[in-house]
Amino acid sequence: MFTKLKRMLHQIYYNNNELTEQEYKRGQKKLILSGLTAGMISLLTTGTFLVGYLSYLGASERYIAIIGAIPQLGCILQMFSPYIFERLKHRKLLICICCFLFRFSVGTIIFVPYVLHKKASQLIVIMIIYSFAYLAAGFVTPGLSSWNMSMTPVRGRGKFLAIKDITSMLGVAAASLIIGRMLDYYKINNKYLTGFTIIFLLVLVISILDFILLSGIGEPVNIQQMHNTSLLEMISKPLKDLHFRKVILFLSIWYFAVHFSISFIPIYMVNSLKLSYSFISVVGVLGNIFGMISIYLWGSLADKTSWNFLLKASGVIIAFCYMGWAFVTANNAFVLVPVFQILLTGSNGAFNMAAVNIQYIHGPESGKTTYLGVTQSIAYVTGFFGGILGAAASQLLKNLRIEWKVISMGSIQMLFLITSLILFAALGSIKIKK
Repeated sequence: MFTKLKRMLHQIYYNNNELTEQEYKRGQKKLILSGLTAGMISLLTTGTFLVGYLSYLGASERYIAIIGAIPQLGCILQMFSPYIFERLKHRKLLICICCFLFRFSVGTIIFVPYVLHKKASQLIVIMIIYSFAYLAAGFVTPGLSSWNMSMTPVRGRGKFLAIKDITSMLGVAAASLIIGRMLDYYKINNKYLTGFTIIFLLVLVISILDFILLSGIGEPVNIQQMHNTSLLEMISKPLKDLHFRKVILFLSIWYFAVHFSISFIPIYMVNSLKLSYSFISVVGVLGNIFGMISIYLWGSLADKTSWNFLLKASGVIIAFCYMGWAFVTANNAFVLVPVFQILLTGSNGAFNMAAVNIQYIHGPESGKTTYLGVTQSIAYVTGFFGGILGAAASQLLKNLRIEWKVISMGSIQMLFLITSLILFAALGSIKIKK
C-alpha cells in the first residue's frame, strides 16, 4: 500500500512527461477554480471582515492598519525564493504545501480568543500567526505566479485571465452578500464571536479544497533551471536590467502609495461611517458584478492594444477613486461609497492583471521566476513601509480636521488624498514601454 501511495504521489507531483493538450485544458479549468477558492479566502480573512473581527477584540485603528500591511512585509521572501524555485525541476509540491500553510493558518486566528483571554496576548498571537502566514505567501508567490502563467494559453491569454477573474469575482460577490447578512444578524443578537467563528472555520475548509485543486493542476517541467548562479547574482540581475528597472520603480512607487491608505478604507467604512456589513456586502456584490463585466472588456482590450495601455488606463481610474474617497462623509456615503468601491474593484483587477503580464513579458525567457520574485518583493516591501507610514500619519493627523465651505476632511481622508497625488505622479513620470 505504501508503494502504491508513493507511486500516486510521484505521479501527481513529480511527473516527467510533457503535458498533453487535454492536460493543459483540464489544468486551466482547475486553475480557474483555484482562483475562486483563493478569492474566497482573501474575502473572508482581509478587509471588512478582518477589521470587524479585530475591532471586536478591541484592536486600535493603528494596530489594524499594521496588520493590513503585514502581507506586504511577507513579500520580502519573494526576493530569495526564486533561488530555490529556479533550481527545482518539479516545484508543484512545494508550492501546494506553502499555499496550504498560508491559507489554513490565517483561518486559525479564530481560535485565539477561545484560548487566550487577555486582549494584549490575543493581539500579539494574531500578529505572529498573520506574519507567519504571509511569509509563507510571500515565499510561494513567484513560483505560483510562474506556474500559473505557464499553464495559461499564449493566444488569448487576456481573455482567459479575464474569465478566471470573473469566476472568482462571482463567487466572492455571492459569499460577501451571504456572510455580510449573517454577520449583521449575529451582531444584532449579540453573538458577534459566533459569526466570526463560522467565517474562519469556512476558511479552514476552503483551504483544504484549494490544496486539492492545486494538486490536480499539471506542471510543465521547469527546463530553465539555474545551477551556477549565486544568490547575489540572481537578485542583482533584474536590478541591473536598465529597462526592467523602470518596471520595478513604477510598481514600488505604486504599491507604496496604495498601501499608504488602503487598509483605512474598511476601517473608515466600519468605524467612522458606521456602515452595516449588509450595505458593505451589497456594495461588494455590485463591485464584483461591474468587475466581471469590465475585466472581460479589459482583457479583450489588452489583447487588442497592449498591457502597458491597460496598466495606465486602469491606473488613472484607481487614482481618481482614491481622490474621491477623500471627500466621502457620513452625509454622502450611501451615494459615493458604491461609486468609488465599484470603480476600484473593476480597475484593480485590470491593473493587477496588467502588472503581472508586464513583468512576465518584459522579463527574459530564462529566469522569469527571479524577475517576478525580485520585482514583487521590492514593490510589496515598499508597500509595507507605505502602510506603516500611513498608520503613523493617521496618528499624527488624528486631531487635524479641514473645514472649508462644503468640504469636511479628517485624518483618514487626508491619507486617501495623499495616495491619489502619488499615484498620479507615478503615472505621469515613469515610462515602461520598450
